[in-house]
Amino acid sequence: PDGSRCTAGPRRRKHAISPVMASPSIRPLRADDIARVAEIERRVFSDPWSKRSFEELLAQRAVRGFAAHDQRGLLIGYCVCSLAADQGEILNLAVEPRVLRRGVGTALVAAMLEWLRGEGADRVFLEVRRSNEAAIGVYQRAGFVPLGTRLDYYRDPREDALTMALDPAPGAARK
Repeated sequence: PDGSRCTAGPRRRKHAISPVMASPSIRPLRADDIARVAEIERRVFSDPWSKRSFEELLAQRAVRGFAAHDQRGLLIGYCVCSLAADQGEILNLAVEPRVLRRGVGTALVAAMLEWLRGEGADRVFLEVRRSNEAAIGVYQRAGFVPLGTRLDYYRDPREDALTMALDPAPGAARK
């Protein structure tokens, strides 16, 4: 797996669901979620992580995943982050295309940041495709700022990554 990906992009469908959606419920990602996560991953990304990649990554102590569910209990988005010493990293984030732009990505980012801060993260980093303006907007609204560019970071299609960082909230509690 390589880099953070967020799918808050501008995809539209003729028969999209109503823009009115209750806030998603967020909970820790479980082993029985992985098949659905891999399904969304394949639908969303041109270079998707495999089911096995998710299983191996989530087996690590320093990695956490979160799942977003709609009011019917269907998994509609997920994210994965890691913590090393006092630094967090958003590794992957995806939202089911039919519910884009309805706050799912924002809710997932908030859950990750709450966990990372609670575990003592002083800074949080991520990479995002330069062309993914919607995802960049989600991250900027959460307080992330651009740091620089990683040339040819993504493949299929090849594209640069924008690196971003979030400094701790003033007065953030440490464990």
